[in-house]
Amino acid sequence: MMDISKFAGYIQNVSEITSDLFDLAITIVDRNYVRVAGTHGYRDNIGKTVENPNVFRYVMEKDKSVLIKDPRKDLVCIECLNKSHCKKTTAIYAPLKVENKVVGGLAIVAFNLEQKNHILNNTRFFQFVEQLSELISGKLEAEQSAMKLENSLEKNIAILNAVHDGVIAIDRHGIIEQVNHSASVLLHIRSEQYIGKNIEQLLPNSVLDEIIKENRHFVDKQVGITIDNKKIYVFLTSHPVNRHTLFGGAVLSFKSAKEITSLAHNFTLSGTQPITFDNIIGQSTTIKSITELSKRVSISDSTVLIRGESGTGKELFARAIHNESLRSNGPFIAVNCAAIPEPLLESELFGYVEGAFTGARRGGKPGKCELAAGGTLFLDEVGDIPLFLQSKFLRMLQERTIERVGGTKTIPIDVRIIAATHRDLESMIENKEFREDLYYRINVIPIVLPPLRERRDDIYSISKHFINKYAIRMGKDITDISHETIEALRNYSWPGNIRELENSIEYAVNVETTNFVTLNSLPTRIKASIESTNTKIENPQKINDTIRAVEMNEIISAINKFGWTTTGKQAAADHLGISLATLYRWLKK
Repeated sequence: MMDISKFAGYIQNVSEITSDLFDLAITIVDRNYVRVAGTHGYRDNIGKTVENPNVFRYVMEKDKSVLIKDPRKDLVCIECLNKSHCKKTTAIYAPLKVENKVVGGLAIVAFNLEQKNHILNNTRFFQFVEQLSELISGKLEAEQSAMKLENSLEKNIAILNAVHDGVIAIDRHGIIEQVNHSASVLLHIRSEQYIGKNIEQLLPNSVLDEIIKENRHFVDKQVGITIDNKKIYVFLTSHPVNRHTLFGGAVLSFKSAKEITSLAHNFTLSGTQPITFDNIIGQSTTIKSITELSKRVSISDSTVLIRGESGTGKELFARAIHNESLRSNGPFIAVNCAAIPEPLLESELFGYVEGAFTGARRGGKPGKCELAAGGTLFLDEVGDIPLFLQSKFLRMLQERTIERVGGTKTIPIDVRIIAATHRDLESMIENKEFREDLYYRINVIPIVLPPLRERRDDIYSISKHFINKYAIRMGKDITDISHETIEALRNYSWPGNIRELENSIEYAVNVETTNFVTLNSLPTRIKASIESTNTKIENPQKINDTIRAVEMNEIISAINKFGWTTTGKQAAADHLGISLATLYRWLKK
């Protein structure tokens, strides 16, 4: 119940004004009969409990006003212990109510005959006292509502500031009414700078039309917000506030594009261990030297070009560099430039605007360059970027900006580029297949990974790693590899490099029946290679034909299994541990 003593100042002020106007005493008590205001003789007892509250009790319990013409004889005063000594000549009592609940009482009192006649001879004086009671009650109710509203507003602001997303509230004219803490941090602004200003200072006209003129609700529309002539790209959601179907304002919430991609990155990797240089297996001098170089350059933002044959672990090194870098909390976005058809590669890398082409998604779509914001963009098989697209990619590297397909707006990007290729870029430059200026832009820090045949001392440790991996996965008790088997693996040429070795070990663990990987469990092509090495070479062509026949038999079987489509051939190549280009070369042969 409301405590009217909180408004004692206002109540006392009204009491004194009324008392001066009519030369009558006024006293007001709360629900507990404590005097909160008083004039004349009552002023000295403010804050004290009324000694004989009988009349106030009657008025508050009955919720009705009473006129006492003679305090010594009136029935309302009959139980009063002080009635025989009462100095009042007449009085009017009235309840004070807030939200239909009695919270106190008011009394106007006469102490002499003149004052009594003034009350009794004025037929509307009783009505005046009731109106005065309602006036005070109304003020108290308004003050309470204001306090509740203020408290509610403070809670809402606290909730608003606790929300992680940026929130801006606007009225029907687009004037900014509220900016929460997250919005201030995300946009690097102070809320007082923009409250009272029009939202058009931040948002493009096309988006404003959707929000204000079209009264449209939308979710996660990518928008560029302009701050000090710089654009910050966010995903914006608009919640219209309608009044009788008319636009009454909107609540705009937004997330940074950088944060969204980072969250997606972290969600994708949840439950998995990030790849670090500890995942790179090998003790050979070559691989240790390359790993050390990669560690040193990982802390910079310089562009890295990783070169090596297919299957040598280029993406493994790229991920390790990213996870050791200052961008490790950002996304790692990988794009295989050879696996995406040329017509789609541009939109995949740079994104597109709404209506850029038939089938373009409404609202457009960000490309991999934007999604990698704050992290690393890994361009695998960069040598397969078509010539017409290389100039646009060069500009991205030079200016760190892009334009979406079909768009005209320049979008700044904050990414580190790690590129990889197995192709001879120098020969491609001579043949006008690769831009020389782009080559120098991506070849800032070259890292060349050796093929597996040049690091045969690492074959045993790598094989043991894969044996443990697949034995655990398949629930098999296979712990090692026989000496003669490891020698056979060391003598094999490994055209598919580490990828081929992993697939071979996976095959061996599948079929092995002992606790060791033996020669019998190796794939046919490797056993055929061993047999050819142990055979006296009287007819080299015949032996080569035999090996080729065995390998072709595996290739044809794999393609029959996965299908003769491009997708099926890619799956077959992955299964065999060779690149798609190698598979096509074998088919050509």
